[in-house]
Amino acid sequence: MKNRYRQNETWISNKFVGQLGIEAFMPNANMGLEEKGFKHADIQRASSRMTCLRAMPKAWCTVAAQQEKLAKEAEERGHGVTAGAFYHRAALYYGKAQLYHHKDDERKLKMHADCVRCYEKAIQYYDYTIERVVLPFGDHKLYGIFHAPKNVTQKIPAVLFTPGMDMIKEDYPNLNDNFFVRRNMAVLVMDGPGFGETRVHGLPVTLDNFPEAGKLFIDYLCGRPEVNPDQIGIFGGSMGSYYGPLVAAHDSRVKAIVGLLGCYLEKELQFNSCQPGLRSNFKYMANVYDDEEFEKMTEQMTLEKVVDRLKVPFLMSTGEYDEMCPPELTKRFFDMLRCPKEIWIMEDEFHSCAGMYHELFAWAIDWLRDALTKGVGPNHAVEKVIPSRK
Repeated sequence: MKNRYRQNETWISNKFVGQLGIEAFMPNANMGLEEKGFKHADIQRASSRMTCLRAMPKAWCTVAAQQEKLAKEAEERGHGVTAGAFYHRAALYYGKAQLYHHKDDERKLKMHADCVRCYEKAIQYYDYTIERVVLPFGDHKLYGIFHAPKNVTQKIPAVLFTPGMDMIKEDYPNLNDNFFVRRNMAVLVMDGPGFGETRVHGLPVTLDNFPEAGKLFIDYLCGRPEVNPDQIGIFGGSMGSYYGPLVAAHDSRVKAIVGLLGCYLEKELQFNSCQPGLRSNFKYMANVYDDEEFEKMTEQMTLEKVVDRLKVPFLMSTGEYDEMCPPELTKRFFDMLRCPKEIWIMEDEFHSCAGMYHELFAWAIDWLRDALTKGVGPNHAVEKVIPSRK
């Protein structure tokens, strides 16, 4: 019998949040945040204010406001590079604040608007192309951010990035260390249905609307003058490693797939065994709050249904001790695939693979670029254990 009342575990979550801050939910999470551009001292400042779950949004907002104040001061002095860095940090922290507020109310709308406002200020001060993307989608809109090198003279590979459930489009790539742009690639990070700004403005995720949204973002990429439309890949992380391949299964323009920290098959662990915030968060994303209806929906969320449509090179990874997506589930999906494929098991790592985050993302983007520009043999099937750095 599934436990449909896991929100009643809040009391124990409060205890651990007071002791560990954000790492109460995921081991080594802070290391992953630092790779995205969060600063260690700011994480400590926010964590010191986290006395319980409900304190988390205010804690992040307080630190975000500190960074925004510093950004404005630098701006007034004409120090654009410094202002951009502070605005970027403020955007990240406002974004994290709204993530931990699961109610669709004025407070969440303001925190998200603060995130977007600071991000728009930040990108003025970076020396490559960063543009907001807004696409019509029925009665709603889809939101994304496009990144590319400046002054592109030859069309380059491009990637559609599908974030994880605890991410928004402003989270990645790190503006100060853009892994895609540094490799002469373009990337479009999407807030698909249910995610980030798209959800804040009213569009939840359903069982079938994410591939439709993905198609529109790929249409956009194909229309960019910088992009080679024959070299488009998908890169998804965590829950994005479910949604990214789902897009690829419905769009033949995708020529290679990366799905890290994979959630490829059934979602039982994520929504009924791991920390209860995951269930609450996805209920908000799907706008489904009835437990029976929620379970009917999530039981259908598996790539097993489209495995025969996944024909292009596919790289996946998982942590050896991943509590949400354990290696045996990833290996089971790997064995189902009949496309060129590769699997990496990150030794000693949990779900976020935070201890090897930099290496994992760098290697995976290199793999994706090579797959798009050089190709992968039709019989390619590689299994690797990546040794721990501990």
